[in-house]
Amino acid sequence: MKRPPQGGRFSFLSTPARHTPRPLTDFFDEVCMNLAATASLPDLPSARWSRALRASGLLDLSVPREYGGRGVGWEEVLQTLRDLSERDGTLARLFAVHHLQLASVLLLGSREQRERLLPLSVERDWLWGEAVDHQERRLLAREHRRGGFLLQGGRHDCFGAEAADWLLISAWHAPSEGLLIAALPANRDGLDRFEPNGGGLLRCHEVRLHPEDILLPPGLPWTPRAQLRGSLAALLQANIALGLAMQACDALPARVAVGGLRRLLGLGLRLSEQSAVAFEAALAAENGLTFTRSAALATLVAETAAVAQQAVEVGLREEGVHARLLAGAT
Repeated sequence: MKRPPQGGRFSFLSTPARHTPRPLTDFFDEVCMNLAATASLPDLPSARWSRALRASGLLDLSVPREYGGRGVGWEEVLQTLRDLSERDGTLARLFAVHHLQLASVLLLGSREQRERLLPLSVERDWLWGEAVDHQERRLLAREHRRGGFLLQGGRHDCFGAEAADWLLISAWHAPSEGLLIAALPANRDGLDRFEPNGGGLLRCHEVRLHPEDILLPPGLPWTPRAQLRGSLAALLQANIALGLAMQACDALPARVAVGGLRRLLGLGLRLSEQSAVAFEAALAAENGLTFTRSAALATLVAETAAVAQQAVEVGLREEGVHARLLAGAT
């Protein structure tokens, strides 16, 4: 299977940047010690992990160079995600959510929004969170008399939102029977964030959305670029699963991690690489992207996700069998 090169797992770590990223092996050793030392402090787990992610220097990884980021290819972003997933699932998920929102600004935002938000995100090390749910209608938007909208209601399962600097948020607009998506600072007046039982909770009390906050206005037809966002979200989730399966494979003796699991991982990594290439090509197509092309990517990503999930299940099963054999031998 494709693995990162020896002598440093990520080829982009030597790329000149605004600040020099640290090797992840050193970074994780220090982070684990810091987390252990501060575990007894009255601090939210997501806040500790968000500090760790900022310290890694990985927040600007996917931001194009024209906006001040490192602009690495999405295959390298996904490779980083798999490595994080092998080491710690929470950190991997925060990384994935962050880069999904940055890509969403590229996919859904206007040129002015991209030129305003992305350079500032790089300069100020913003961590992005998500409160987008296409099925949820408990968070409502209504027009403000001076333009824009007001948000009222709540949303559950907003992972990492309580530690984020900026949020992508969706709300249901009843008059148009459509969804709006906006980007706003997480400290906007009226926006409360909580972390009950490890899951993010948002409550909006007359939260003002200004016209410049709106990435996707309600009532407009869905576009191929908007469809790309869903494909990227599924691809990121698939690579978290591949990282977990790789962790299981590495933990098993070579004679145990045979055939099936390694073949699934090899197939999953190839499909992921093809999906990343197809996503970059679709992103570069700008307004020339068609629904046919975005649907083809969605199909490829679905195949990647299915293989990744199967690899996780096989890896967990092999780990369980190996553990029972070891227990029986002692």
